[in-house]
Amino acid sequence: MWFMTIRYGKLAWFLMAWLLFSTSVSAEEGPDVMIRNLTEQVMDQLLLEEDLMKTDPAHTQQVARMLVNEFVIPHMDMKLMSRWIIGKSWRKATAEQRQQFMDEFAGMLIRTYAGALVEFRGKSVTFKPFHRNPKRKDAVVRAEFSGGNGGPPIPVLFQVRQDKQKEWKVFDIIIDGVSLVKNYRSSFAAEIRKVGLDGLIKRLSTHNNNDGNKIAEEQG
Repeated sequence: MWFMTIRYGKLAWFLMAWLLFSTSVSAEEGPDVMIRNLTEQVMDQLLLEEDLMKTDPAHTQQVARMLVNEFVIPHMDMKLMSRWIIGKSWRKATAEQRQQFMDEFAGMLIRTYAGALVEFRGKSVTFKPFHRNPKRKDAVVRAEFSGGNGGPPIPVLFQVRQDKQKEWKVFDIIIDGVSLVKNYRSSFAAEIRKVGLDGLIKRLSTHNNNDGNKIAEEQG
């Protein structure tokens, strides 16, 4: 796929990380506390669906979309991420183009991470001591993910910031040194040079729609 520059296994870690930080966090409750509390809820949901996900690809897509739509997309700073990802094109874009890009980018994330959902079995996470400067609106939550296969733990950095409503939102995740934002900024910049922002939006839309049609056929 033209925009897929993170290997599939890494995508599973990105989705897992976002699912673990999948609810808004108030200023009074730190992001590290919420991540810890939510981990069990997410893992329980995956465990309930595990058997069907292993045998029914269409059900895997349904579960993934439910989890990402409910737990991920509403709690990411999509505007900030989009602005950083497409760079100067954001400044030149109209309000309509900006919204179209955010919508299609969110759709792409849902589609992309759906296939990685089954990678979660046997995963665990350990959180590092959390330190935050109360004068800053951003913070970093550090963790390590273990695949349970005897390999070294994978370091994870959740980069979060408070929005105007004083809620914590994710604006980037760095998994084993790989930044989600930087990854997509690089691949999307190449596409924008070739086909422009409207062309990128159209390609994302086509890809998202084709995927939706494929799922509908599998369910039909």
